[in-house]
Amino acid sequence: MGLGGKFITTPKFTTGDISKSITRLDRDFKLKVYFAGGDEDEALDEPKPKLYVKSEWTPKPEDIPDWYFERTERFFSHCEKLFRRRRATPNLLPFQEQLKEDLLNNQDLLFPDTDKGLGPCAVHFCQYVEDGLIHLKNTEIYKQLTKQEAWNMAAEVKVLIEEWLEIHKDKLTKHERKYISKHLDKNSSSPFGQFYILYKIHKGMKDGRWPTRPVCSDVSSLPHGLGKWVTEMLLPVAQAQPSYFQDSFALKTLLDDLRLPWNALFFTSDARSMYTYIKTTAAIPAISAYLQEQAGVKFHHYDTDALLDALQIVFNFNIIKFGDTFWQQVSGTGMGISPAPPWATIYYALHENEFIPRWDKHLFFYKRFIDDVLGIWLCHPDPEENARLFSSFQEDMNKWEGLIWDFTPLSTTCNFMDLKLSIQVIGLLHLCSRKR
Repeated sequence: MGLGGKFITTPKFTTGDISKSITRLDRDFKLKVYFAGGDEDEALDEPKPKLYVKSEWTPKPEDIPDWYFERTERFFSHCEKLFRRRRATPNLLPFQEQLKEDLLNNQDLLFPDTDKGLGPCAVHFCQYVEDGLIHLKNTEIYKQLTKQEAWNMAAEVKVLIEEWLEIHKDKLTKHERKYISKHLDKNSSSPFGQFYILYKIHKGMKDGRWPTRPVCSDVSSLPHGLGKWVTEMLLPVAQAQPSYFQDSFALKTLLDDLRLPWNALFFTSDARSMYTYIKTTAAIPAISAYLQEQAGVKFHHYDTDALLDALQIVFNFNIIKFGDTFWQQVSGTGMGISPAPPWATIYYALHENEFIPRWDKHLFFYKRFIDDVLGIWLCHPDPEENARLFSSFQEDMNKWEGLIWDFTPLSTTCNFMDLKLSIQVIGLLHLCSRKR
């Protein structure tokens, strides 16, 4: 476990059967040969749409030149000789192998991931269930359903998505219609999202218990395909917000270009359970009004009616399964559903776009990555007045539908680990000191 979640143990024996790999390579090569030299060859080089269903079509043998079969047969034959089953060299020490076997054979242990990508941890089964139910028993956020109620609601969701596809079919591309329909059919046999928790070991124990982050994965749910389409529609809107930045590299570029005055101090802010506190009843009307207002003005890539109808389905019907129990998220946004990041980015940007301009004299720099803010504050010469102004700024940030932001004190350096960005702390502190 200390080796990290991406560490892969070497199996006892090497792979001897490469038939699946040969089948895949054979088909890919046949497609290249079949389409080589024609207009279709140019089409293959065109970027694929983000929402598409992979084709399983393969050219017929009679449509492939004879030389292909002779050459590939020799190539695959030589490859098979190289991949013989033999004993592999282990990459674990004997005591590590024994520890792995002991852990895997312990039926009372689960191995969930930890928050911030800090790797797996070991938790007793009963403890994991208790920690998960702490979130699910919050009746303001979740409502427990019987098995029959959950399946009835799933049937309703399927009908809603099918009706949505029929009503808005002319506003979707062929690939989008096929993608959404494919995922709807694929997930019909097991139509629910999966609820799980991540342990926040970086926060430390509180009241004798490790804090956890609830996640509602929608990969296996009925609205997954539709949610992916909503994500594609919302992403350009989120990226157009003034406080948005794409990733840590973009942030570093922005910081590189800064020239800080003498009274500039850094601060960070982190929203408490942002997704949970984004109430659906408040977010849908606010975001819908913004999308309607900006359609055809600032944004031209979405159809308003189709997008607003899709938002209602995706965010009002988050049905999840935890073990053998069923739940509906009646408020808040499920962390783990596809459109959650751009949805949260847009939602708070509606408030930022109103109050940030009022602080132009003091906010030298302000950027937000979903629920994490990095800012640079220009201090007033009077310390008492500066404290009052910064306190008023914090109050302004917290005046938005129950969202609460925790701030670090104004400082020449910041706790950048809380930003959940991949910028190395030493490099960023060096950058800050150089700009000072």
